[in-house]
Order: sequence, then C-alpha cells, then structure tokens
Amino acid sequence: MKKIALAVVLLTAILMANAQSGNNICVWNAMQTYSEGGSSNDLESAIKCSDEAIGNEATMNISKTWFYRGKLYRMIFQDTVLNKKYGIASFEAIKAFKKLYDIADPKFKDWNDVYDNLDALGTLSFNGGVVEYHRKNYAQAVQFFYSIKDINTILEGKKRKPKIDLSIALQYAAQAAQNTGDKKLRVDICKDWLAVEDSALVYYYYGVALRNSGDTIQARKIMNEGLAKFPKDQNLLREKVLSLIDAEKYPEAIQYINGLLENDPKNDGAWFVKGLAYYQSGNIDTAIVCYSKAIELNPKSTNSYNNLGAIYVNQAKTIFDEMSKLGNSPAETKKYNEMIQQIKALYIKAKPYLEKVKELNPADDAITRTLAKVNAFMESNK
Repeated sequence: MKKIALAVVLLTAILMANAQSGNNICVWNAMQTYSEGGSSNDLESAIKCSDEAIGNEATMNISKTWFYRGKLYRMIFQDTVLNKKYGIASFEAIKAFKKLYDIADPKFKDWNDVYDNLDALGTLSFNGGVVEYHRKNYAQAVQFFYSIKDINTILEGKKRKPKIDLSIALQYAAQAAQNTGDKKLRVDICKDWLAVEDSALVYYYYGVALRNSGDTIQARKIMNEGLAKFPKDQNLLREKVLSLIDAEKYPEAIQYINGLLENDPKNDGAWFVKGLAYYQSGNIDTAIVCYSKAIELNPKSTNSYNNLGAIYVNQAKTIFDEMSKLGNSPAETKKYNEMIQQIKALYIKAKPYLEKVKELNPADDAITRTLAKVNAFMESNK
C-alpha cells in the first residue's frame, strides 16, 4: 500500500510539473506561430500562460520562464495592434530579463538571444521616451528613459557594451521629471545620473532638484562640490548666487562673486552672475556693466545677451503698463506719444542683444516671439 501511495504522489508531482512546463511551451509555441506569419491574437493568448508560469512555484525560478516572458512582451511592444493595448509591455519585458539575469542560471545558454532583445528594447525605450516627451506625457517619458538603467545593468553585467548611453538617457529622464511634479523621483534620477557622469550640468540639475524637494542643506553641498570642480560654470554660479539672492543677501552674493573674480578676473560666468546680483538688488546700471564685461570675455555668453535684452524689454513693458492707464485728453495724448518714442528707444537698445541670442540659439522660441513683437512694434511706429 505504501508503494502504491508513493507512486501516486510521484505521478501527481510529474503531472503538475508537466502542466506547468506546458505554460512555457504554450508561450514558445505562440511566439513561433506569430513569427511564422500568425496574428496578434497568438501573442495575446500566451499572456495567461506566462502569468501562470511566473506565479507557480514549480516554474517561477526557471530561467526559461523569464526568458520566454521577456521575448513575449518585447514582441507585444513591437506589435502595432497590441502596443496600444499593453502600453507597459516594454517594462514587463525588461523586468523579465532582469529577473533572468538575477537568477544567474549557469545552465542557461541563450544569452545572445537576450542581448539582441535588450539592444532592441534599449532603442525602442529611448525612442519611446522621446515620443512621449514631445506628447507631453512626461511621466511615461520618464519610465521609458529610466528603464534603460536596468537594460544597461544587465548588458554591462555580462560584459556587453550597451547601445544607449545611460548618461544621456538619465539626462532626458531628469528633464522629463521636472514636469511631473514628482520631486523625489527627480532627485533619485539625478543621483543615478551623477553616478555615471561627472559634469557641471549634472551637479546643477541635482542641486536644483534637491532644493526644490526642500533639502536645502544637501542642495548647497552638491552645488559647492560642483563649483569646486567647475568654478566657471554659469549655471552653478547662478544657482549659488540665486540662493543668496533668494535670501536677499545681496552684499554677500556680490562679495562671493568678487572673491571668485580676485582669483580669476576673466571668469565670464562670474561676471554674468555678478550682473544678476546687481540687477536683483535694483542696481540696473552696474548690472549692465557686468553683463557687458561677460560678453567682452566671452562673445558667446548667451545668458548675458539675453539678460541685457531683457533689461530694456522689461523697461518698455513698464511704460506699456503706464500707457494703458492714460485717457484721451490732449495732455495724456501728448504723454502717450512721448511714451511711444521712449519704447522705441528701448527696443533699439534691446534688439541687437535679442538678435544675438537668436543667432547663438536658433531654437529659443521665447526669443523668437519677443523679437517678433519688437519688430511688429517698430514697423507700426515708424
């Protein structure tokens, strides 16, 4: 009786194992049928089999389970019909291949196939991030760009060179994260970005992300670390000075910049932020001198040209605001005409700087719009 009972138990175990292995066979067959000219329905029908395979103890730790699942979801992501229905297919594929990597089965021999899938997913994810960013689906864009971190982790762990540069992907992820409102995510991305790229831009993004999250102490630490490595970077200098300006510590801000200029009088970035400090403190004339000095040292100082133009455009706006309050009396009409001439004089000063910004940065839409308004005003008030 005991032998019969044991045989029944063994038979049951074999049947259960075969049933669960059948789920993987189901997925494999579906992919084969699809590759040989089948339809989207073949792939979709395999999803249930794959879900059952990863949810069963008999197959959840088998390398083939995750290998097939990764391939299945990569195919789903590339299928024009299923892609719209299963928007997270690429993430499921990457997650599956990451699980396969973590299992580290020494008997698994299909790594070349995995590499091909990961290379394809890297390109698809990056392009997907770009598309979603332009659609202003920023949260989705972040997911696409950030998923490249897992792809590259697997490839580099297997001594393979990834097709997508992680530092570029994380830069785009950080830019997209600015528009999501998720402050913690933005900090996490910048932290990962700094781990793979030591540049002034990373320090700047990371410091700003920390400051916006409320961690001002760590933000100052990161900014100071960045400035120690990149003392001429305008973004880092501006952020440092802005933190002082925000606290209305104008003399301290100017003193800090003067200290930089004593050691490096040709630091155009320092001259730029010195102009910014004076402008914010209300000393416009000195700000103009500082911006002009920055341009003298660096004829491509776009920020300096931009701020010089903005000074005159903002002054013109103040006059516009005053004009809108005037009535129709002879005295007010006379004043109105005088204000028109004042605005023209300011626009004449602003226009060369705005045009220089446009020359240096043709993609600056804000400058394009401002120039169009200036030109339209000048044309209508010849």
